[in-house]
Amino acid sequence: MSPPWVLAAAVPERSAEERSRFQALAAPLLPHHPGWALLSTCHRVELYGLGPAPDLPGARLLEGEAAVRRLFRVAAGLESAVVGENEVLHQVRQALAEARERSAPEPGIARLLESAIAVGRRVRGTGTPLAQAGLAERAVGWLGARTVLAGRPLLVAGTGVMGAALARAGAAAGALVTVAGRNPERADVSLERAAGLAPRSAAVAVALGGAWPGLGVGAPRLPPVADISYPMAVPPAVRERLGPDFLGVDGLYDQAPGDSDWGLRAARLAEEGAREYLDWLGGRRSLDAIQALRARAEARRQARVERLLRRLPDLSQRDRELLVGFSRQLVTDLLHEPLTALRTDRDGFADDAARRLHGL
Repeated sequence: MSPPWVLAAAVPERSAEERSRFQALAAPLLPHHPGWALLSTCHRVELYGLGPAPDLPGARLLEGEAAVRRLFRVAAGLESAVVGENEVLHQVRQALAEARERSAPEPGIARLLESAIAVGRRVRGTGTPLAQAGLAERAVGWLGARTVLAGRPLLVAGTGVMGAALARAGAAAGALVTVAGRNPERADVSLERAAGLAPRSAAVAVALGGAWPGLGVGAPRLPPVADISYPMAVPPAVRERLGPDFLGVDGLYDQAPGDSDWGLRAARLAEEGAREYLDWLGGRRSLDAIQALRARAEARRQARVERLLRRLPDLSQRDRELLVGFSRQLVTDLLHEPLTALRTDRDGFADDAARRLHGL
């Protein structure tokens, strides 16, 4: 089995626009490659697969152990802007679920994602890192540094998980929050009406699943705007007009140090999980050699036992069974070390040696 690879477009190497372009190239390939999986978060777009990697611009290629370790660290929350956050684990699960919806993913990729998810759960079972401000709190904090929020109107565009988090953070800062969105049951006003309210607000916080083209149309000025959507919802022309009064999701990527006790535990669990997967993958790579070695040993055992039993016709049935059982156990004991080496053969050396020594 070929080692995994990943094409990674992530901050700080790739901007939100670059990640969106890469995702637009990668997503149409998925129906033609059922063994691939696409992981998309607000700060990364990563395509995982086995075999030859596609030649797609806008991403960095990692192969083998480097690709495996990356996914385990991502699932553990060690590569997130908010270290240890839970949303990324949900997004890894979603990548696996989407791969299964297309068709049965290749065993190597399915096992990779399943193992990373298991490690992510284990990491979060060890406790949580030191309290950190989430993306929504950071965005509202940035707005509060630009303008006074307490007692003044804050317009929040978005009714999803991140929109709700922005509304809570704004209320905690003392702002008078108005929620806009496409779902009238969850929003105070529509996005169309909110575009007219934006110029009269102290600040605007955005977390939408699509563009907000009406924002800024016909408005002479806008207050500071923080957009934590991916892809960004605020139109490029509005971003340019706002200049330093605009904050995009990439501006919130400021990792906390990973050398805390929690970070060290998480890194250790991620490394252990990566090693276990690589050992499993090595065994899959040598599966043919393992099966051939077992088959040859069993054939020779049976031939020897049958020859011996023909020379000892007076043995009782009980003695025959004992002799057969002894021969099986002996072969199992003799094959234990070679088969263990083959199951953990990451680089193929044991596989090559077994094939040469045994003529497989």
